[in-house]
Amino acid sequence: MPLSLGGDRLLQVIAAAGGSDSPVHDVFVRLSRNGITATVPMATLVADPEQNIFAEPGDVVRLMRQPKTFSAFGATGKNAAVTFTGDRLSPSEALAKAGGLLDDRADPRAVFLLRYEPVAVIRVLGQPVVSRAPDGVSPAVYRLDLSDAKSYPLAREFPVHEKDIIFVANAELSQVYKGVVGQSIIIGPIVTGLTVCQAAKC
Repeated sequence: MPLSLGGDRLLQVIAAAGGSDSPVHDVFVRLSRNGITATVPMATLVADPEQNIFAEPGDVVRLMRQPKTFSAFGATGKNAAVTFTGDRLSPSEALAKAGGLLDDRADPRAVFLLRYEPVAVIRVLGQPVVSRAPDGVSPAVYRLDLSDAKSYPLAREFPVHEKDIIFVANAELSQVYKGVVGQSIIIGPIVTGLTVCQAAKC
């Protein structure tokens, strides 16, 4: 949806052009100005007024719908890419969307969340940075033990990010934890990740 208005803030320009028919958390705003293009989630503009900058004459603003997804694998009811239905999703909500744990197969002690984290977060966790990872990030694996009641409050607070992978090991394959360690990928209990994430406001 090209626009060429100026003088108002981006959200005002978007509203004047008719707004978006999609949920806010699915929409990204792309601004092109003087040969430079930047993209930001619309939810960021709504939540942080400082990011809702003024449009200028000659700006081109486009709205793009890109639903956020995470992937679920292993002993869950659905092995697939699953779409977020809100701006924030917790592991417990993500598992529910993936059909929950299969009672006859899942090992509740071995629920893993895999993602790339900023190098700064990896260093706070006290783990080595993988040299072959993309610039500025390194792979991390968090383990959630759902056999421990103390894990459930954590499973509601730790945020799932776009493109995260949630893997639930089969009960007979609980040795997967040792296999992950053998790959030299970062292992940390989700409580540690939650502490770091809260400090870093991720």
